Amino acid sequence: MDISISYVNEEGEDLLEPDFFRFYNIYYLQKNEDSGEFERIKAGKNQHSFYLDQETNRYALRVFPNREFIDGKSTTLIEDHRDNKDTLRVQGYNEGRGSIAERIWYNGELVWETAPNPPRRYFTITKSSL
Repeated sequence: MDISISYVNEEGEDLLEPDFFRFYNIYYLQKNEDSGEFERIKAGKNQHSFYLDQETNRYALRVFPNREFIDGKSTTLIEDHRDNKDTLRVQGYNEGRGSIAERIWYNGELVWETAPNPPRRYFTITKSSL
């Protein structure tokens, strides 16, 4: 399962264009089996990428969210170059080798759900800058 996110500023400018973009770090919030505490685990480079979305003509961040579901939810942290940390929470479950998303929250706001949206998990976030 992948999720695509475009970032724009209040003027609608694409914040992932090379003129604006710096970098992102992706972390998975996972429960330590020994301590029971949650830890940030840096996601591998193959767990996110950037691309030019053909439908919107905007750059997008493609994230493969955390597949460790606890009580039906997983948490992925998105950190930008200014140490801002955004939270991507997915309600879903693992089925075989894949994951199924039912709902997605970005910083606590519901941004996507299975119905009535199409299967494409894409949304746009407005920020002042990255």
